[in-house]
Formats: sequence, structure tokens, C-alpha cells
Amino acid sequence: MAVAAGALEILGSRFDATTVEVLAAALQKNAGAALDWAEKQPQNVNSAYLCALLSEHAGDPKVCGYWEHFFALGANRDPFHRLAYARALAVGGRRLDAARQIQLALAQPVRYAFFPRAEKLVEEIAGESGWGESGWPLRKARVAVLGTSTTSLLIPVLKALCLRDRIHAAFYQGLYGAVQQEVLDPDSGLAKFRPDLVFLVTHWRDLHLPPMTSDEEAAVDRVAEENKLLWQRLSDQFGCHVVQHAYDFPAAEAYGYLAGSLAGGRSRMILAINLAMQREAPSHVSILDTPAIQRQTGLDRWEDATLWHSFKQHPGTDALPALAEMQQAHLRAVLGLTRKVLVVDLDNTLWKGIIGEDGLEGIQIGPGSAAGEAHQRLQEYMRDLRSRGILLAVCSKNNPDDARLPFEKREHMLLRLEDFAAFQANWNDKAQNLREIAEKLSLGLDSFVFLDDNPMEREWVRSQLPQVTVPEVGSSVVNWVRDLDRAMYFFTLSLSKEDLARAEQYRSEAQREMLRSTSQSLDEFLIQLQLEASMVPVSDANLPRVTQLVNKTNQFNLTTRRYTEAQVRQLAQRPRSWTGAFQLSDRMGAYGLIGLIFCVASGPDDWEPDEWEIDTWLMSCRVLGRQMERFMFDRMLEAAASLGVRKITGIYRPTGKNNLVADLYTKLGFSKTSETTEEIRYKIAVPESPAATAMHIRNVSAPAVMAGAD
Repeated sequence: MAVAAGALEILGSRFDATTVEVLAAALQKNAGAALDWAEKQPQNVNSAYLCALLSEHAGDPKVCGYWEHFFALGANRDPFHRLAYARALAVGGRRLDAARQIQLALAQPVRYAFFPRAEKLVEEIAGESGWGESGWPLRKARVAVLGTSTTSLLIPVLKALCLRDRIHAAFYQGLYGAVQQEVLDPDSGLAKFRPDLVFLVTHWRDLHLPPMTSDEEAAVDRVAEENKLLWQRLSDQFGCHVVQHAYDFPAAEAYGYLAGSLAGGRSRMILAINLAMQREAPSHVSILDTPAIQRQTGLDRWEDATLWHSFKQHPGTDALPALAEMQQAHLRAVLGLTRKVLVVDLDNTLWKGIIGEDGLEGIQIGPGSAAGEAHQRLQEYMRDLRSRGILLAVCSKNNPDDARLPFEKREHMLLRLEDFAAFQANWNDKAQNLREIAEKLSLGLDSFVFLDDNPMEREWVRSQLPQVTVPEVGSSVVNWVRDLDRAMYFFTLSLSKEDLARAEQYRSEAQREMLRSTSQSLDEFLIQLQLEASMVPVSDANLPRVTQLVNKTNQFNLTTRRYTEAQVRQLAQRPRSWTGAFQLSDRMGAYGLIGLIFCVASGPDDWEPDEWEIDTWLMSCRVLGRQMERFMFDRMLEAAASLGVRKITGIYRPTGKNNLVADLYTKLGFSKTSETTEEIRYKIAVPESPAATAMHIRNVSAPAVMAGAD
């Protein structure tokens, strides 16, 4: 202990995890007495870390308190420290808190070694029946991984990332090298599992390409057709989304440069095959850009010859975290968990310097300094995000007038005030400002990414708003764009016209709010808006946007059922079903496609039913207070009457976010028929000639649609 005391004195407040771990190992034989001694040492991050380690060895019931003290002292955010704390929390029965620590540990890139060490704990938390209390999981999914290489080392990484992203996922690992058998055999393990999403993990060896191919076009077509048959079979059988891995490139090519330059060269062939798959992929298939991950990780880390020849492991374990992150980005996009808003600080984030102290000319932005150019590059990246539908917002501790000044008058600023959907510059708590931004935009905090140069502010927001994604960025801005891009927070598989128009829609919303503030009543406001709405069936033309709405709408959503694009198509094609996709516009502009109703036959015979059940009814919160829910109700009743449907059953399944619609059916005249803890059922008789209830919306639907025709 005397030696340990000397070591702690030498270290002082300079944190040295390795030295402290050596001390803990030396003292663990008498951990209880050593812990009593360590508690009396001068309080700093090293002694706090020593107490946390010794309390684990001693089985001390106060172990969580020691870890909390360690982190409170501003210790670094080493993921292995978070993992140790998570274990202590799980032992104490605090599963949700343990999950939160794993989430924090994985807020930054981590080495592969983390995942085998976390695997057992992740399994315990994910398998706990009550882990989903307090709204922790945002989605549930059944995920299959089929590969022509060993995938057993990949699965633990995906499971941990799902826990981080609040996805309650069940996994199926296909038999090694048996992709075709798993897909084609009706009695396979995959068929019994019935996945929502399938990863097809392939690599360059599967193509069996010679160094030179004589008929390049025929070979490309053959591979593309084989994959298309596989994709179609998966869609027909399960209605699942398929993530097909693009083929990577060999680490060594005997033909060298010629492999990519000559017609039929292997590298050139692989590139052509990947491009063909990208062109031919239907909407329920997305192509994972494996070569991009290969470039990011580097050939030496990507391909480990020893692992391949010994265990058929490909890629190497060092590359698995980056590959799994790309897979996870596809999974999030399919489940509607792509982030929608980037919120940024100002001083030392959008520019170098403090505007309130350095003045307009004192801050650095643009040419003239490395920092200024890097901050301008960040603004350029943000501007590009906005152009594809990501909302931008400001959350800064600043005087409002000072905060706006650079956007109005500073040369080389690429972003302007009108580029931001919300601008919170004041001296209030940043967590509270983020809550107010979420309320203003009618979006959940789990759709936010918050970028701030200040580590204390980042930690505060993480502690107060665990739903918000807070990237751990370094002290230099030069790598921020790279880190944001590689994290794939805003990764999406489709781009709708609503996405492209989103920024303009929020600008129009500001005009609507001005009109609302000057109106004497709600009726007057709605009359002045000059609302027009239409309804069309779900079809291939609107399928991507429909699926996007299904998977991202939480508040005005009666059942919160989530579907892949293939499943939505199957639902729309179901015999005697009815689907309505609704659009709204007013004198300020178009809202786009903002509402959906899916009705399915609920009678004894699906071909001749006299009743419908509302499988899905949802609406964007941007159109609340416009009578749009009544317009949707009117069109549903009209369609039911025209098709001979006599009764409609409505279902409300409560979640932590959809209290907004708890009494919708009652307001619309439905009668409650049953109630359980899971759902409440209502029923309404369909009148022969339904009367309109949305009095302030002009119906501009096509006559054929109004008559219930497909």
C-alpha cells in the first residue's frame, strides 16, 4: 500500500488508467482492506478509478457509487470503463441504466475487442423481458444474417449496436456458406425465423472470377440475374427488406493495374457487377457499399489471410465494427430511425472564436487559416445536408443579436439565417433549448443530432436527454465532417419530393403561424388557409414515401405498426383491402403526403367481407389542427360505403408517444367494444350516404378514387 500511495502521489490528477489497473491487480488479494485504504487517499480521478476497481474485486454493494464518482470527476470516456460500470449496474438490477452506459460507450468508434467482452451483458439486457420499460426500444426487428464466410464474430457487434440504437432485435445466423439453401428450402431455419430484414454477406471470392473474363457483359448479367432471383424469393416468402453486400476487391491482384483497366479484368468486372446490382435493385433491396468500408479501414485491416485460411473469417476482425456500422445504418433506415435534425452550437463550432468577445472580424471562417477553412467545410457539409431534407437548427449560449450577426454580415459564411428551421440563442440551459426546438418542429428528440465543441455541454445534454445523439468530437474541427459522415446518422435509402421540400415547408409554417396569431378564431384561421386535400391509393409511385411515414410517425399513430416497403406493398395488394395516402396544401404551399390509412378485411371470408379493420392510421404532426383527421375519416367512410362495407373496427394501441390520439375514435363517433392492456377496440356502422365532417377542407381527389376504384 505504501508503494501504491507513492504511485498515486506521483500521478496526482494526471489520469493513467494502466498504472492504476496494475495497482488494483496487486491489491486485489485483500481488496476489502485495500478499498478502505484507497478511500482515504487524496480525491482525484486516479484514486476514484482505483476505488471502483477494488470495489468490484471486493464485491462491495456500493460499487455503482464508486463508478459514478469516477465519471463525475471528468474522467475520459473510455468505452471499457463504461462497460465495467454497466456490468455493476446490471448486477444491481438496474438494466435500463446498464443499457444507457453501453449506449454511451458506443457513442464513439470502438475497437473490436470491446464487443466480445460486452457480448454476455448485451445478451442479458436484450433478453430481459422488462428491458423495454420507459420507452427504451424504439423499434423491434427480426434480422437474419446469411453469409458465405464466418459470421459468428459479426453478430455480437450488431447486437451491441442494436442496443445502442434502441432496437430490440432478434437475430438468426444462417448456416455457413448455405445462402441458397436457406432461401430456397421452405423448411430451413430462415423460413421458420421469418425475418423482417436479411443481410446477404458476400465477398469477392463468391464470384469465382478468373483474372480475365472473355465476355464481360454476359458475366455481369449472369451475376445480376442470380441475385435478382434471390431477392425476389426473399420478398415473396417473407416480405422482408434485403441488404445485399456489394462485392469487395481482392487485396492482391497478379495483373495489378491491368485488372482494372483491361476489358474483362477482375477488378473492373467487380466494379461493373456492383454497378449493375445498384441499377437493378428493386425498392425492397439496398446495396451495402462494401468497397467504401474496405477503403476506410485499409487493405491490411480488411483482409486477414490467417483468419481466412484458418476460420474462413472475412473481413478481418479489425474491420468488423466499421462494416457493422454500415449494416446498422441500413437497418435504421429501414426501421425509420434515420436522424432528421442537426442542431449545432455557434462559437468554436460554426466558426473559430467567440462572437461576443472577438467581434465580427475577430472570428475565423473561410480562407486565411486552417481552422477557418475547416469551419467553412463544416458549413458546406451542413448546407448539403439541408438540400436533401435534413433540418438545421441552432442551440447556442449567446446574446441573440450577436449570434445572428455573422449570418447577416460576415464574409465567407455559407449558411444564412433562413437555412435554419429553429434558432435558439440565449443563456438558457441547452437541454431545455433542445426540448423547445423539438416542440417547435413537432419532432421527437430521438431524431436529433447535437454538435457542440464543448465537452461539458456534450456531457450535460447526454445526461439530460439520452434520446439525443451527441457525437464525441475531438478538439480540432478538421475531422468533424469526416466523423459526422462516417457515423451515418442521416443515412437514408430513398429521397422523396417531401424530403427535398422540407426546408421550404418549415419556412411556410412560419407564415402560417403569423396568420394564426392574427386570426380571431380557429375557424377564421382555417378559412383563410384555403385548405385543399386529396387521397390516392398506395402504389409503386408513392411506396417509398408511404413506407417512410409508416416507420417514422409516432405521435398521431393509432397502432404504431412498422412495415418494410415489401410488406406495405403486400398489404396494399391484399384482397379487399383499402389504402388511402393523403396530401394537403394551402395558400402558403404544399405539405406533401402527410397521412395514411390501411384497412383490411375482417369478416369471415376475406373475399366477401362486410367489415374492415383499420390496420394503420397515421398523420404527420405538421398538419395538426387542420381538420385533416376528419377529412381522412370522411374518405374512409365514403370508400367503405361504395364497396359495401357495413362496419369498421378501429384499434388504438397505446405507446409512450401516441397519447395524442387516445380519444380520436370516440370523437369520431366510434363505440368502444373491448379493452386490454395491449389495445382498445372500437366499432362504427357505415352509413349509406356518409356526411362530410371536415368543413374547412376542399376535396380535390380524382373522381375514380372517390368512387373507391383502384
